[in-house]
Amino acid sequence: MAIAKGKPAGGKAPPAESGVAGTARKKEIAAAFARKPSRKVAKDMLVLELRRLRAMFAEIAERYVANSEGEIAAVIEAVEGKSLPVARVRKMLEVVRALSVKPRKGRRKDLARIEGATAALRKELGE
Repeated sequence: MAIAKGKPAGGKAPPAESGVAGTARKKEIAAAFARKPSRKVAKDMLVLELRRLRAMFAEIAERYVANSEGEIAAVIEAVEGKSLPVARVRKMLEVVRALSVKPRKGRRKDLARIEGATAALRKELGE
């Protein structure tokens, strides 16, 4: 089969180069990476990295929410499954009612407050 424009037939990569030609090719590649990328290439690279960062952030947030909801679900199950003294229940109610959050603002400190309240409830339950 004929090779068009220096490419092998079937779109397969050429066989591995050896010797001086292979070393020269590696140096060319290294030199290309060492050069400063053009403004457009740099911008495209930044956009790709930002998209990757956004995806990582979404994954981390999803796992964080799942873990936090699991902690709260564990407290609910423990409260439902145990016979608790009235004093302990009142103390736990105070913790929940004292929680001051503003969900519409979407702040991290509100999440931290909820986590702290959940930890206090688990401690009160003896878990």
